[in-house]
Amino acid sequence: MPTDVSNDEHHGRSRRTVLLATGAIGTAALAGCAGGGGDDDERPVTHGRVGTGDVEFDHWTSAFYSPDEDESLQPEAASAMRARFEEWAEENPEYRANLVYQADLDQWESQLVTRASNGEAPASSTLDSVWVPDNREYLQPLNDYVDDIDDFFPFVRETAMEGDDLLAAWFYTGLRCLYYRTDLVEEYGDGDPPRTWDDLLEVGGAIADGEGVAGFTIQMSALDTLPFFWGQGGELVDDDGMPVLGDEDNYDALLSTFEFFADLVEAGVTPQRVGTLDDPAQVGEEAANGQSAMFIGSNSRYQISIEPNDDDPERWDVAEIPMREADQFATGVGGWTEGVYAEDGDVAEAAKSFAAKAVEPETMGRYCEAGSQLPTRESVFDDDEIYSSDTFRFQDQFREFLRNGVARPSAPIYSEAIAEEWVTAKERVFTQQSSPEEAVGTMLDNIADSYDGDVEYDD
Repeated sequence: MPTDVSNDEHHGRSRRTVLLATGAIGTAALAGCAGGGGDDDERPVTHGRVGTGDVEFDHWTSAFYSPDEDESLQPEAASAMRARFEEWAEENPEYRANLVYQADLDQWESQLVTRASNGEAPASSTLDSVWVPDNREYLQPLNDYVDDIDDFFPFVRETAMEGDDLLAAWFYTGLRCLYYRTDLVEEYGDGDPPRTWDDLLEVGGAIADGEGVAGFTIQMSALDTLPFFWGQGGELVDDDGMPVLGDEDNYDALLSTFEFFADLVEAGVTPQRVGTLDDPAQVGEEAANGQSAMFIGSNSRYQISIEPNDDDPERWDVAEIPMREADQFATGVGGWTEGVYAEDGDVAEAAKSFAAKAVEPETMGRYCEAGSQLPTRESVFDDDEIYSSDTFRFQDQFREFLRNGVARPSAPIYSEAIAEEWVTAKERVFTQQSSPEEAVGTMLDNIADSYDGDVEYDD
């Protein structure tokens, strides 16, 4: 089953689902749980161990990446993980990685930073891409172990690098795009997908009036609508992690985005109920059932919702997210990485080779195909033998969209306030409880109040 990669879901599963599925909440999650397969097990790879060598290190990860199909939260990709681990163990017989499974994402993230600041971090860990900047000062360069860094899409180099140093091995991603009914866009428009907000309002309004369905829908997660802001050049935080979305140019992009949300409702293109719609599956299923003509969804949404539920799924296509101006492009990206904290010695060498294995083209392609994910290396799309050209119906388009990918900032204020305040402001505008100006003003004030320091927006 394909899964979403987003800000608000852990590989398509809510944080609570991950906790329940792993059966570990609270102190057990904080401490982590080593998998099965002890020293008396002669297999090179088990649920809890990779390799049998004498140089031993702990690697924190999620049961999502278990090599054991019976233990994995993503059993369809377990064989790809096992192949990756078996190859590494064969290539490095002197090493052994102990897999320590983390269940509570919030505690996992906070413990990495806390332990790293005290010199007690694990040798390596799987990290959400949004955690990378918070861990930047502790992560060790992987350049000597990862080939052809320029092959990664720009968003990887912008987020996972410090100068010339690659600090995290980003081994898959996902994106957001516009899904649209080609038959309705042909009948009520010129057949081309809407490129601008004005285009979307025009064709979406015509469809809503003519068909009695929602012209355009969207869920309330931040990642689905931040591209409207990013595409205008908007920035949420500065290099020091201070919120700057209220600064002059950013404020213009911010306000225009929320004015667009208001226009969608006032023009009858988007129903007010979207303001409380927080389930991506519902958005996709409503579209598949003929209740909407266009929506923003993840790269997996077609396989998850449209193909199984629409009697004629071939009538759907994808396009770049419409922007304020036709020459603006952006999509939100996510995904997970491998990072290393060990600084020197045999353990550091072992951990770095372990992390680097994840982004070897063949390893990446195999995992992404099995897990229905998108590669972060552009060259992987070129080799049908390591990443099938039919992993996604819209694979060629997704590759183009990734060139305009923007990763969420990992400054603490983003997760502490910006994402939540963004969603709250959207809800109030879509449900017409607040004007765009009021919603944006409240959002900026609340973000400033939440920031640990003085925030003075540059008017």
